[in-house]
Amino acid sequence: MDIVYSDKDIIKIEEAKKKSDEMARYGIKYCTVGDNCYPRVLRKIANRPAVLYYKGNITILNERHNLAVIGGRRCSKKAEELAFMTGEYCAQYNINVINGLALGCDTAALKGALHNGGKCVAIMPSGLDNIYPQSNSELADDIVSHGGCLISEYSICSGLKKYQYVERDRLQSGVSDGVLVVEAERESGTMHTVEYAKQQYRRLACYCNALFAIEKATGNQYIQENSRAQIINDTNDLNIFLNDIAQEPYYEQMSLFD
Repeated sequence: MDIVYSDKDIIKIEEAKKKSDEMARYGIKYCTVGDNCYPRVLRKIANRPAVLYYKGNITILNERHNLAVIGGRRCSKKAEELAFMTGEYCAQYNINVINGLALGCDTAALKGALHNGGKCVAIMPSGLDNIYPQSNSELADDIVSHGGCLISEYSICSGLKKYQYVERDRLQSGVSDGVLVVEAERESGTMHTVEYAKQQYRRLACYCNALFAIEKATGNQYIQENSRAQIINDTNDLNIFLNDIAQEPYYEQMSLFD
């Protein structure tokens, strides 16, 4: 595959090279869009990062199917339980759980997958020397020690700015075969990933809004009414969706940018 590097790409790659020794002290490596370990499906999205920084086993993104399991930070107890269960089910299907390590639904899904022997990938909105939120630093270590990885498009010592959360959201869907929303409010950051999933032609599913309090699941309701999403009402629906993900052949996504 021929890769065309922009001037901005070249600057990013040179920055990574200069910081490689310093990153090694944190156990952080990097790959470029032309490297074999770079996630295949991510190459084809609009505005793909030229460089990915990672800690752990990044090759699992190309070796297994990936599902972004996401939702609100201030989620209900019901949503937390469903997210944990979804993570457990993903592990049964050998599907990696992908999300941003946020509190609430994201954390529960990651813990569920790890509890059942699964693998996870957490995508940071900051450099990997600055795990956010800090309260999930131990969980981040567990992800790596259990064969998963942490990834970011930002180098170490790069700080954390508000817009980086939205930029990170495009990668959650970008590395995944699909996106499953557990519980989200209409104005939550979760909906950024939903919109990116549509733009990137990813499978989209959400738990039925009727499972939650109305005010907690306005995002779910919006998805149901405005998207061709698969609605998850029970474990049977979840099994069907996960089986579809697990059976999907690996592919190079078609793109207008080829």
